Amino acid sequence: MAVTLDWFIHHSQLNNIRLVVGNLQSSGEITSVNILDNPDVLKWFKKNELILTTGYIFKDDPELQRTIIREMKEIGCAGLAVKIKRFFKTIPEPLLDEARKLDFPVIELPFFYGFSEIIHTVYNKLYLQQHQQALQDQQLITELSDAFFQHKDLTCLVKIMADFFGSPVLVTDLSYACLALAAPAAFDSGQLAEAAAVMADRLTEQTMPLTDFSLTLNDRQYLLLASLLPNHLGYLCLLIQSQPAASQAMAVLHKAAQIMALACEQQQVSRPGPANRAHFFLNFLMHHTQATPEETQQICSFYGFNYHKAWVCASFSLQAYSDLQKKKLLTLLQNYCSQTRTDETAVFTCANDSLFCAFFLFSVDSNPVYAINEVRHTARRLCQQAQQLSQLPLPAGISGFHHTLQALHTSFEESLQALALQQRLKQTAPASYFHQIAYHLLLHYYKKDSSQVIESTLQPLLDFDTQNNTDLTATLKVYFQSKFNSSVAAKQLYLHRNTMLHRIEKIKELLHTDLSDMDENFLLYLGLCSWDLRKQK
Repeated sequence: MAVTLDWFIHHSQLNNIRLVVGNLQSSGEITSVNILDNPDVLKWFKKNELILTTGYIFKDDPELQRTIIREMKEIGCAGLAVKIKRFFKTIPEPLLDEARKLDFPVIELPFFYGFSEIIHTVYNKLYLQQHQQALQDQQLITELSDAFFQHKDLTCLVKIMADFFGSPVLVTDLSYACLALAAPAAFDSGQLAEAAAVMADRLTEQTMPLTDFSLTLNDRQYLLLASLLPNHLGYLCLLIQSQPAASQAMAVLHKAAQIMALACEQQQVSRPGPANRAHFFLNFLMHHTQATPEETQQICSFYGFNYHKAWVCASFSLQAYSDLQKKKLLTLLQNYCSQTRTDETAVFTCANDSLFCAFFLFSVDSNPVYAINEVRHTARRLCQQAQQLSQLPLPAGISGFHHTLQALHTSFEESLQALALQQRLKQTAPASYFHQIAYHLLLHYYKKDSSQVIESTLQPLLDFDTQNNTDLTATLKVYFQSKFNSSVAAKQLYLHRNTMLHRIEKIKELLHTDLSDMDENFLLYLGLCSWDLRKQK
């Protein structure tokens, strides 16, 4: 029996305890006991805690009585148990009145029980309950172990777990496709199989963690608990109704997952081939952003990613291509990356239907600038070959230089951000995250609107262009891109050099600058980046 107010009042072997305010049916569990002997102790109270008091601190203060009830209700305490006959004959009415308004349980304790006896009784029950739970958990692990050593099939092991939890249990592969499922007799097997298929479809579109995923079965809402199998072949999943029971169930699930992993190995279930392994590693990067360093290390070791190296990540988007083109492109990309390997540099690749990702591995003491530029040159050659093959540009994004396990997801995310910005700005050359850093800073600090940056740098130029139908802002951008070489800029704009020089002088006049101050030039560059972003909204 759970430790609740109903147990405390009627089944704890403590006599003459009375519920004065509240409803036993709606009261939650008691997880601990505390004593209220001064107002400051309120900040240490916890949810589901039963509070004991003599009432001395509030016996002459009606407002404090109301405040204490309000604060304990807000904290989520299980109830307030007041000892009578010491400082007052009955519990004060202002306290009871506030408790009735908030539906907060108030219990009357007889004077002959010491607080130590009450605390001892409650904690004895809690410890007994925890011990029984541990025995039950151990019994489950023993049953699963026996079934494994008897070479029972995976469905048999899953059924043992389903009966133990009284809820559906599934083993899936890394794409969430069901490998084995079982449920108690009350569940319709057809409906469960259908729900498992729906779950697989929805989970492939949802990012980790999976704690927000829910499913309706037999007109009831279920939460999903999922534990990654230690051999990284899939997940052990439990559908559970009660959120409070989730933490205890998750602990058991992690232990059971070790046996399930052995059973999958024993029966050679869901053993991925090389292509699927590449897909699963990319799936890990995309969806398991909250993975611990230990989990990341295990995944890297399992799939052969040398995390002792430093790396630069390059991601290539395949979304614009047909299935036939994708197949040809993937072969091209894989072969090119294989040929790129040297004694100093290796390449680790992973892919799915819409993304090809290559990690270029370098020694940790490599020059970061050299490494990034090498990857940029390689990506540029790759994109050129891909365009010759498919007649379509191959979008690419490149991360910074990283060398810690914790930065694995960061490098992947940087490559995606560079890729997204390249496509937003309609650029064709492979985009490097750190070469785009001004754009990323603007997007980070001016999420909604970067007008302030434009107004503080380029507004006179933009106003002049609008009033006179000129293109001085675009001219300034080309001048920056041409490294302030007016001849090169004139050639790009198909202008006579004197016309270009005249435009530059007009720009200097409008912006009150001679373009020789590095700080001013940097601000102007930020303004041009903001202008680019605004044009491409």
